[in-house]
Amino acid sequence: MTVDGRPAPDAGLRRVVRANVLTVAFEVLVPMALFYGLRAAGVSQWWALMAGVLVAAPYVVWTVVRNRRIDLVALVTLSVLVLSVVLGLLSDDPRTLAIREGWTAALGGLFGLWMLVTVVVGRPAQLTLGRTIAEIKRGAEGAAAWAARWDTDARFRRGLRIDTAAWGAVLLANAVVHVVLVHTLPIDLIALVTTVVWFAALAGLIAWHVWYLRKEGLEA
Repeated sequence: MTVDGRPAPDAGLRRVVRANVLTVAFEVLVPMALFYGLRAAGVSQWWALMAGVLVAAPYVVWTVVRNRRIDLVALVTLSVLVLSVVLGLLSDDPRTLAIREGWTAALGGLFGLWMLVTVVVGRPAQLTLGRTIAEIKRGAEGAAAWAARWDTDARFRRGLRIDTAAWGAVLLANAVVHVVLVHTLPIDLIALVTTVVWFAALAGLIAWHVWYLRKEGLEA
């Protein structure tokens, strides 16, 4: 807290990071741990996969109730959960139920494709996303000052285009790899391998992103 009682500039950012960590824990790590725990206990692939779906549902519903709105992340997650339940009811084939992994990746790929389009059409996606982060960290005035650099700083424009292109390319490539893995791996390996591949790609991308923003002076 600041002296006058207002939150420190990075307090909002810490809340966002904390919320994302909880989302990953309850929507990715807990279902995966439950799946492999149940498989080790001799539970069938279908029921182990369905248990992972059902255990994630209460957290998603809780976030919607808490925020009193359905944001983009919650909408995507709810659509994946609904798809999983519908597929589970229509078929007892575990691989059909595992298709939800490919659906999630496909949505990420579409987002990556959109980012690539914004590099050449209009303003890059990272300008919009960066302004949101800047507002959390610096407030409305600080965010406006950061975004105003787009109109006067050629290096700023070039840097945001390169950063946006990198994010878009990685997200799109990950979607392609993810869908291929879902349809070719043994079912018991899908959750582990796709999660490891995604987090490895994301960690590398974030490390490069942080380094590049500092190198080019683009921090929001």
